[in-house]
Amino acid sequence: MATTLTHYQSSAVPSPSIVPQEDFHYPNPTGNGKATSAVDQERFLALENRVETLFLQMQQSNTSSSLAPSGRALKSSKSKTYLPSSSPLHMPITPEISLPATPALQPGDQQESYAEIPDTPSAKLSLQILDIIQRYGQNTDDGWVGKQKFLPFVEEYVKDQKPVEMVLPAFPFKSPNRKDKVLGNMPDLGEELALMHLNGLCESITKVYAPGAHVTITSDGLVYNDLMRIPDSEVWDYSTAVRDIIVAKDLKHIKTFRIVDLLDFHSTQNLSREEYLIHAGCYRRELIAKFSPKNFDSREAVRDDKDTCLTYRGYIKFLTKDLKYSPIGVEFAHEKRKYKDAIEKLAYDMIYRGKIFAAAINAKCGNYVRLSIHPSVGQTKLSVPLIPPPKGTPLMTPWHSSVLVGLDGSFRTIHSDEGREKHDVVMRNGIPYHFREKSALWDFGETKVTFEHLYPCGLIIRPADRTTKPSLSEVNMKKVRALAEHQSPVVLRDFADTTDRELFISKAHELGTVLPWTFGILQEVKDHGKSHKLHNNVVSNEAMPMHYDGMFKFVPELDADGNPKVDADGNEIKVQKPPRFQYFTSIATAPKGSGFTLFAASRLFFQYLPHPYTVDRFEKITWAMDNNGFWDAKLKGLPLVVRHPTRNTPCIRWHEPWDATKTKFSTCEITIENDVQDVTRVVDSLLYDPRVCLRFTWEQGDILVSDNVLMEHTRTEFTGECDRELWRIHFD
Repeated sequence: MATTLTHYQSSAVPSPSIVPQEDFHYPNPTGNGKATSAVDQERFLALENRVETLFLQMQQSNTSSSLAPSGRALKSSKSKTYLPSSSPLHMPITPEISLPATPALQPGDQQESYAEIPDTPSAKLSLQILDIIQRYGQNTDDGWVGKQKFLPFVEEYVKDQKPVEMVLPAFPFKSPNRKDKVLGNMPDLGEELALMHLNGLCESITKVYAPGAHVTITSDGLVYNDLMRIPDSEVWDYSTAVRDIIVAKDLKHIKTFRIVDLLDFHSTQNLSREEYLIHAGCYRRELIAKFSPKNFDSREAVRDDKDTCLTYRGYIKFLTKDLKYSPIGVEFAHEKRKYKDAIEKLAYDMIYRGKIFAAAINAKCGNYVRLSIHPSVGQTKLSVPLIPPPKGTPLMTPWHSSVLVGLDGSFRTIHSDEGREKHDVVMRNGIPYHFREKSALWDFGETKVTFEHLYPCGLIIRPADRTTKPSLSEVNMKKVRALAEHQSPVVLRDFADTTDRELFISKAHELGTVLPWTFGILQEVKDHGKSHKLHNNVVSNEAMPMHYDGMFKFVPELDADGNPKVDADGNEIKVQKPPRFQYFTSIATAPKGSGFTLFAASRLFFQYLPHPYTVDRFEKITWAMDNNGFWDAKLKGLPLVVRHPTRNTPCIRWHEPWDATKTKFSTCEITIENDVQDVTRVVDSLLYDPRVCLRFTWEQGDILVSDNVLMEHTRTEFTGECDRELWRIHFD
């Protein structure tokens, strides 16, 4: 089938830097519970005595052969110098930072001999769950050697019908370099994206395993902050704000532990900031006393263990820039060699602390699937990028970087010194929140607006002044269309007059050439309450297949003189002509938790396309469909990929198979014509992947514009008795 699309050229030109203000408020900190004004002194003294006792016991059992990471023997607890020591960093150490060669892989590091997997339903489902977890890992195209280690853990959850538990040590505090690396000392868009990404991992598991999954984040701030001379108060404030994001974004699959939760304490649900800050040093010392490894030497571990070496190399890299303006950096500002020495010593100390923290996590979460932010060979954990970068760009965590939002809606981590000169800084609640690619498309003239970037795709535009509601008539719809060609969907929210029928149609003509259907130009998308097979499923309350609009819209193919072409039998030749854009307004919404519209972005589809599939391979694939019922069409030679008419990016073109078990209306059978039929499974799975697919919740009065080439879309079911209603117009 030929595909004819109208081209649109944006006339936007670059404009000076604009820095709009975005307002958003999280609920009150959840980490505090009911804050207490007085600290439990009796508990505090008991804790201090407990730490002293633990140190004495460890002193007696370890003797002088138990060495700190730099080779120093344990000291008496009465000296108040606890292992590993935070003694002045200018003590004599190795004169140059040495990045050791990566240790040679031991037999089995790359290729692990898998035991025979029992052919049981629980084992098969467990492998399916692990495959999903693996998709979120880094560099796992060739397999994840740790899968066998975690299979018994996951299968035990499956047999007990309990959520699969995963654990991730992460989210410590923001880098102390607020000039060159990060925008501030509090969570920003980077932490939001990372948390939503992890929640999406769990949602993916829920699709195949009803009990679902959890990721428990064990904040490691108190493990390292004293070594880097970062106050305990920053650790509390940062971690509490992370918990607030989890609540505000309703990330139901994310749980959190503080260090105190890894020790044998009663519930810390009502732990106050004051109590935490008084006890923080005590928590840290007890962690060290209880979980310090015997006969462990950081230097030997870096030399002999590949994972430890990879972590050490990462520490050296980020600490060198992290501490540039810190007291350590200032102290050695004019002594380059001593600064390098200090960084090396600190990295070894952090390796030692990390070993302690890993032991504490294993004691508490021994049967959890272990995730990590650090590179690894994958035998004992899976390395997971929290903000997956485009191919060829460096991997960074949100607390060591700033987020740059591209005009195409992409999220990329950069250091702030890379962004300030080239990009706009977007503010939220008066503080820097992320960078944004400069473009005239962000400037809506006299109508002042703010922009919220959705995960994994999409954009909400709101009036900058929340006390007034500008009319839809004042919005520059050419800007909306141009933005939608780069990132869709684009939503106008909190504007007035959006359900005025005459105005809605009028603004459609500003967007482009309005396309008529047999029913006219505006379709009222709502449940008609009919159930016979020849009824249109668009106007039902059923879930719909993933698709693009206009698949069944055909127009005569014209010759050079504008006359319809005919075939050898004299029949008029028709070609498929899908509309370029969809334009909606929300008249009434479905009950909460139903009636979502899902949008899958082609840009993200191809970013996460699994090995061995490639864009080049997909561009050669054609498919056929056999549809009965209302549409009653048989189509062949449909391209799986088309190029975007203005951006020339690859775009997926697909209609999900839809059999009689899913609908009482039209069914659809799909056949891959020139490749393996498994392509169907790959495409369907990826289009619904939370990394690719936005699950959009409508609010009454929303205006939405989506590029019908850039995006695939569908709808979830909703209650038939509800008044959910959208108005839709297509335009080119």
